[in-house]
Amino acid sequence: MAEKTIEDVLQFFGKSLKEARRRYGVFVEKGIKQGRREDLEGGGLIRSSGGDKAGLLGLKKEEREKGDPRILGSGDFVSDVLQHANEDADRKKGHNISLTELISRVCKEFDIKIGALMLDVRRAPYTQAKAIISYFSIHELGYRGSDVAKALNLSRASVSKSKSRAKKLIDGNQHLWDLLKQVNK
Repeated sequence: MAEKTIEDVLQFFGKSLKEARRRYGVFVEKGIKQGRREDLEGGGLIRSSGGDKAGLLGLKKEEREKGDPRILGSGDFVSDVLQHANEDADRKKGHNISLTELISRVCKEFDIKIGALMLDVRRAPYTQAKAIISYFSIHELGYRGSDVAKALNLSRASVSKSKSRAKKLIDGNQHLWDLLKQVNK
């Protein structure tokens, strides 16, 4: 089901998109009106085995499948999701450097004065520096977009657009990756 698209799901509710959406809406409303159902709560290996814990207790540790009630999927998928979530959380636990220091280092790399970066200059080195600062401060250091926007004198929407552009800049430039790795130490 994870690979299903919206259209794949809606095809079960009607022939036209409009009809399928309406019927899907009715389906969801009926489900909500049913309230909480114990047979749909919990998850993981126990629920998929029909709730029979006794049959599972005899399994060796290596035969058990990882489960988490928040995540639908196989044990391997659940493990992968949890591992990535933990890596992200560990990376973002604490800001390794201040936003001011990050801005300073990126400005130095682009040979830009910090004051000039705060102006509304729309030339390549300035927009690229802002994009890289936005991307790295949010994705790697865990700063909030609103904090980055304030530090760069931008709107939150501009920060969001900037960080999207940054991925392309960084992917094609090993030197920038190396700089950003240094910053995160």
